[in-house]
Amino acid sequence: GYQELRDSAGVALCLEAIAGLAAAEGEPGRAARLLGAAAAQREGLGTPLPPVDRAEYERCVADVRAALGEEAFTAAWEAGRAVTREAAVEEALAGVPGDVEQPGE
Repeated sequence: GYQELRDSAGVALCLEAIAGLAAAEGEPGRAARLLGAAAAQREGLGTPLPPVDRAEYERCVADVRAALGEEAFTAAWEAGRAVTREAAVEEALAGVPGDVEQPGE
């Protein structure tokens, strides 16, 4: 298994990737919650987004914010920040098609 630190950094990256998919599939509220959860993970670890990924990330955030409007975006982002890592992963995997192995199975 991964050490807690590496695992959490990987979780943030996965949440961001799935948030991008959710935004592309017309689920901006879910995307905003996942982005908020990923931001909380990164802040807790002190692992900022790598510069190479920043432009795509900021474009995703901007698209989701535009789709939801500022007030709804902020509410969804804060809701995402408030959930546990496990809950964020569950929400992320709930919308992923196919056989995704749940952690611990």
